[in-house]
Amino acid sequence: MRSPNKLRSFPQPLAIFLLTALGMTTFEFIKELIYQNTLAPWESHSATIIVTSMLATVAGLIMRKWASSLEDELRIAAIAFEAQEGMMVTDANTVILKVNRAFTEITGCTAQEALGQTPRLLKSGLQDEAFYAAMWESLQRTGAWKGEIWNRRKNGEVYAEYLAITAVKRSNGEITHYVGMMTDITERKQVEVQLRDLAFYDTLTQLPNRRLLNDRLDQAIAASKRSGRYGALIFLDLDNFKPLNDAYGHNVGDMLLAKVAGRIVGCVREMNTVARFGGDEFVVVLSELDVDKAGSTTQANIVAEKIRTTLAEPYVLTIQHEGKTETTIEHHCTASIGVVLFIDHGARNEEIFKWADIAMYQAKEAGGNAIRFHDSKD
Repeated sequence: MRSPNKLRSFPQPLAIFLLTALGMTTFEFIKELIYQNTLAPWESHSATIIVTSMLATVAGLIMRKWASSLEDELRIAAIAFEAQEGMMVTDANTVILKVNRAFTEITGCTAQEALGQTPRLLKSGLQDEAFYAAMWESLQRTGAWKGEIWNRRKNGEVYAEYLAITAVKRSNGEITHYVGMMTDITERKQVEVQLRDLAFYDTLTQLPNRRLLNDRLDQAIAASKRSGRYGALIFLDLDNFKPLNDAYGHNVGDMLLAKVAGRIVGCVREMNTVARFGGDEFVVVLSELDVDKAGSTTQANIVAEKIRTTLAEPYVLTIQHEGKTETTIEHHCTASIGVVLFIDHGARNEEIFKWADIAMYQAKEAGGNAIRFHDSKD
């Protein structure tokens, strides 16, 4: 008969450890090691032999269980490494040790071309050193960094990617590797730009629309308040646009509007804003004129006069006829221009637009192709 008292000879802490490793209960442990392995009766063996046999059996079970688990984990890791996201593994010195197929598809660099290099081979030059310093500081402090970055493919094309980097550390905190996961977000960024353009820019002329114009006017007023210099808003309406639209259709009218936009942009400094207000109406915002109202009036008038004379020059338009040869026409189109100066007087954007609109109609009532200033009572 087996003596259950001899079980006391088995080291209890070690037994608990082995049971935990196997995920077995005490009953399952005893059944597995004694009854199923048909060990000889406890009385016929020394405690040392029993314990040694039990440890050997347990070790075998642990190794089989561990090997199976490790195989599963390696299989999962291999599948994950070949996921759609690009992956790159470097050593602690950021030398690339391994990349996956998605990395090659995103960057155009093969594994052979990437291994032994550093991630700098993808550098686009669009991020400054401060950007990379902040990335490195985050990796050293928290062990991770993630964000959007512009990189360069092997063919020279610049692309946007979402990058997440994780530092792999030993138990003592020493970094041994870095693992980077990247997703190409170029198409998403392009859609964002298109949506932004639709929200803030006129699709025909590519000029800022009313929404963006209001923001630019806010900025100009704020700059005027800080510097004590005047700004000006020029509001213009084309004098001879409707007859062209009526005679040749909206496509030709749109062609003229695009040419008008280009001419106005060519009359002002890059720091100023040219916007399409709607229809055949355009607005120009001038910033940082003079601290003196008379001097600012002179400066604004010079710009307005340049716009007036430039727009009055004839336009050569090519008309496409369906199934017929092209026709070239010459069209004359002038502009009625209203100007208002502004400074830190507390006026709202709506009031400034209204004053400029009043001045523009005064120019139109004078026969068009003229400039009128509105006195905003500064």
